[in-house]
Amino acid sequence: MRPLTKNPALPIIEVSKESRYWRVDWDYQEAAESEVLTDRKEFLDGYISGLLDSFGASAGKLSLPSARTGTVRQLGEETAGKLAKLLTALLHSHVKAEHRRLLNATEVSALMAAELKAPAVG
Repeated sequence: MRPLTKNPALPIIEVSKESRYWRVDWDYQEAAESEVLTDRKEFLDGYISGLLDSFGASAGKLSLPSARTGTVRQLGEETAGKLAKLLTALLHSHVKAEHRRLLNATEVSALMAAELKAPAVG
């Protein structure tokens, strides 16, 4: 897993055209902040499943949809765009929040370590 960086490793969400239909693919990026997609798997997978049901995506058009990765085929252009927008809002918000939490935890740890090394004044 790659080390924590200044910017979060956000899931990639792509919309592409396949003959007369559109396709939406999403894939997480291997990073510490992406673990939140596994930690909250049950909630996120349920949310995505409900989202796909609301768009009328049938089982034959889906390839392993989950919070970490998935593909939905045979969508109209407008539907694909809406799905991509909703997936981006959902997945990116969780990864960004976890990235912020990890950065804050790292900063607090560094401050605490610096305090322990500082000589006592008095």
